[in-house]
Amino acid sequence: MKLLKLFLTTTALTSLLACAQTANEEYPGVHVLQYHHVSEKTPAVTSISPDQFEQHLRYLKEHDFNVVAIEQAAEWVDAGANIPRKTVVITFDDGYDNVFENAHPTLKEYGFPYAVFVNPDLLEAHPSAYMSWQQLKTIDAEGATIVNHGQTHAHLIRRKDEETEAQWQARMKQDIVSAQHAIDAQLGEQPKYFAYPYGEYSPALEKLLKEWGFKGFAQHSGAWSQWSPTTAIPRFPASGRYANLETLSVKLNSLPMAVRHYTPADPLVSHSETRPTVTVELSKTEGMNTNALRCFAGTDVLEPNWDAELQFSVTPKNDIPIGRSRINCTAPSTSGGYHWFSVALIRPDSEGSWPD
Repeated sequence: MKLLKLFLTTTALTSLLACAQTANEEYPGVHVLQYHHVSEKTPAVTSISPDQFEQHLRYLKEHDFNVVAIEQAAEWVDAGANIPRKTVVITFDDGYDNVFENAHPTLKEYGFPYAVFVNPDLLEAHPSAYMSWQQLKTIDAEGATIVNHGQTHAHLIRRKDEETEAQWQARMKQDIVSAQHAIDAQLGEQPKYFAYPYGEYSPALEKLLKEWGFKGFAQHSGAWSQWSPTTAIPRFPASGRYANLETLSVKLNSLPMAVRHYTPADPLVSHSETRPTVTVELSKTEGMNTNALRCFAGTDVLEPNWDAELQFSVTPKNDIPIGRSRINCTAPSTSGGYHWFSVALIRPDSEGSWPD
């Protein structure tokens, strides 16, 4: 671990211990923010302007959030540590050059560590769009963690025509494991953290990540906690329409839900499953107002059916769209804020495909 990262982590740990008495001991969690571009010249849906990004960092600093390195957060979650509610990890997907130009200097100024998930093949093939290895070495030395986004940024769960299971697994190994080897070769051994391209994962891909020793980061929302699968860690998108600080602040002050099990466990449903029922089994509900629990599918508000004391289910009122969507469930906490849980869904078209 680089000296600056160690300093930032030590500073965060000191802050953690100083405010540990404010933690919600029942539901500790980490809020992982996901960004892509930091620019006004890139696609709006995945971008945040440099000024607005600085506003996010200022908000975190002025409201006493603990911004920690992704490795430190993983250590705390794995250990079941009593994590304060105001603990945040900042991540970027893809490693665009505008992160080096527009985000890194501001993060360095605030003293915030962060992680960048990169695609080695893409950054070498398109040097005008992505950070170079030299730039990645620079930010790695100055407090960033460089981690794995695969080689190709492909829809990994989408099988090719007539592709066997063995062929798909070999393709996944080439995409993920070879990317890790490339990152380690350039920067020294890095943590085995993998961000799914497009946030798309499946039980089969999760199984491979476990076998290869990776943690998996997705794009459905919620706090990272002891109840999060290690291969489906949630993150809060913070770019595009999600960059609004008014709504983002609610998410930053949310708590995890103690979810023991949920279905569908595979986000990829069939084309004909237009209104899939989501069933959630909880470990506990202490500190959570279950009477006010509501779920949201797009703009539709869904009232849960409580199938048992610790189990509820919801069904969308309207057909879910082709492509990626989510059903988010929230319940007020007696200590303030909301408990938050999200289920990722992917509905293909009749040809088995969906948009980027």
